[in-house]
Amino acid sequence: MKHLLLFFAILSSTSLYSQNWLKVDSIFSVSGVTVKSFSAPEFADLNNDGNPDLIIGTLDDEADFFWNNSHSFPTTFSKDTSLLYTIYHSGQINTNADYPTLVDLDGDTDLDLVIGGYNGLRYYKNNGTITSPDFIIADGIFDYVNSLVGSDAQPAFVDIDDDGDLDLFMGIGESLLGGPDAGITMGFRNTGSSSAPVFTLDNTLVTGIPDIGLNAYPTFADLDNDEDYDLLYGRDLQTLVYYKNTGTKQNPVWTQNTTTFNGVESTTYWKNPTFSDLDFDGDFDLIYGTDAGVLYVYRNIGNVTTPSFQYYPDYFKIIKLNAGGATVSLADFDGDGDNDLLSGDWLGKFNYFRNDGTPLKPIFNKITTSFSSLTVNSYSTPVFVDIDKDGDYDIVSGATNGQVFLFVNNNGSFTQNTTMFSSIDVGWSSIPSFADLDNDGDLDLLVGAETGTETKYFTNDGNNVFTVNTTAFAGVTFPSYGKPILADFDNDGDYDLTIGDAWGTVKYYRNDGTVNAPVWFRYDAMFAGIEVDQNPHPGFADLDGDSRKDMILGEYNGNFTYYKNLFSPITDVDDEKVLSAPDDYVLYQNYPNPFNPSTKIRFTIPSVTLSASSLVQLKVFDIIGKEVSTLINEEKPAGTYEVDFNAAGLSSGVYIYTLKVNGLSFSKSMILIK
Repeated sequence: MKHLLLFFAILSSTSLYSQNWLKVDSIFSVSGVTVKSFSAPEFADLNNDGNPDLIIGTLDDEADFFWNNSHSFPTTFSKDTSLLYTIYHSGQINTNADYPTLVDLDGDTDLDLVIGGYNGLRYYKNNGTITSPDFIIADGIFDYVNSLVGSDAQPAFVDIDDDGDLDLFMGIGESLLGGPDAGITMGFRNTGSSSAPVFTLDNTLVTGIPDIGLNAYPTFADLDNDEDYDLLYGRDLQTLVYYKNTGTKQNPVWTQNTTTFNGVESTTYWKNPTFSDLDFDGDFDLIYGTDAGVLYVYRNIGNVTTPSFQYYPDYFKIIKLNAGGATVSLADFDGDGDNDLLSGDWLGKFNYFRNDGTPLKPIFNKITTSFSSLTVNSYSTPVFVDIDKDGDYDIVSGATNGQVFLFVNNNGSFTQNTTMFSSIDVGWSSIPSFADLDNDGDLDLLVGAETGTETKYFTNDGNNVFTVNTTAFAGVTFPSYGKPILADFDNDGDYDLTIGDAWGTVKYYRNDGTVNAPVWFRYDAMFAGIEVDQNPHPGFADLDGDSRKDMILGEYNGNFTYYKNLFSPITDVDDEKVLSAPDDYVLYQNYPNPFNPSTKIRFTIPSVTLSASSLVQLKVFDIIGKEVSTLINEEKPAGTYEVDFNAAGLSSGVYIYTLKVNGLSFSKSMILIK
């Protein structure tokens, strides 16, 4: 388990998909943390390295865990998809709503996992060590509690009476399946011990706490350093509720304080708070989740006795659209050499994210003024395109009404052209994509539609007169609400087709024809494992300078996700079969994979292109492109070769091996786990 944790930490918030794609969370999340709707965050130092790690619950989905990468402020996090995988995928969890917390319930100094939800509390004992956790189900200690708290309760553990063991407070939610009134709190005193807890209902623990409204999400901290715990509630309203203990530790009396948190914003719903010392200055900072999934951080700029909370927006900054309906078009709009991002939204607006990074690493920042005056009726799907060939990017957008809108760029000033696409109407939810599909020197137009059969392709006569063509996409099934995008995906000189569908997946049709006569072959394995909640809109561009087209997915909920392209720009190999030209160059998948510490790499050089010998280079690179080994750098005749790669001196992680011969380049990825 220790080695797996190390491996996933090194991936730095990334996930592999069929070895074709590497999901990189840090591009659209500064911290590396991705958040779902109705987020319920909790911090705890799970591996005892002095840094607060993060677990986030959500409604109707799995909780996510993130390791804290450094003892600094602000820090970054790395998502660990293995830590909770077993308990979620072996029938051990059926709570639906997940309110996770990490506490030491058995007194063995490591942190155990408790998850609250629609079926009460579930207990997962940490059967690993203080530095290498391993959770196994150990239900039983919450049977009595679960019989009382109903179907939607959130736990908060705290040694409220200072007797050396953890007591339990349960905030009661909507209880849709029955139970106590929503908004109340139930207290359970630990009448057992720190290693064998017994939780007994004790109403005196909640003296002074009323029904706070619909959902109650409690959390505790000693905010004024008076050696007893204070209590903060989130709820399904726009405000927090704060109580100080004016009684004793043994018999608390809770008195509301209305001033300490009166500076916290009051526009978001479903606030789910927790405390942690994020900036390592010795006092508690405030973090809470919301219905939209955004995590809010308020840094404590006061002191240990007099807290004062100041909003810190950059800690969990996420680049997304609050309006929802994210789409993707990538182009160097500002002419600085890197790709910028244009997106539509449900409201019909155009959202511009300027790339302030480099051609090797994008950093997207939203510029609110660039296209503020441009709009369509609703659900805009804009793309950058130089439709008038004047050297700058115009904007063409679809909309809910099924029409196509053109805004012409005249030296940075946009004017709507109402004639060029006036005859185009696909019914509902038009989504344009441009490409010179017939190789005649002008841009043709493919328009997706709400009804897949209404998707239409238009050829350009060279003067921007567009005519319907019903044969070019023979063999392609366009799904309803599909997001079709044309791009030279495999760098073979013709355009391929990708389609985001309503169910959250991406379909791929490779063009096996010619540059002016496409023939479509569906190949679903290309995007196997990549799936979002609903309606992904793909966009492609080389965002890291490796000549491969990377992918950004816009999502229905307003999120963007970046996927680094790992497969070769010329070929891709699946089950040791070449998928595209040239026919008999083969770079095989290494075996074994994953490996430790050595693996074998095999490749084939065809005889048809080599009269004698050619220079062959086989090199290994780390995930950021640094060369770590040269395996072959010499002339070789045609044939099949196998070489051993020993990574004994390297760290766990993803590595790329690249074969270069006769001006061609082939790459695949492999995983080293120590």
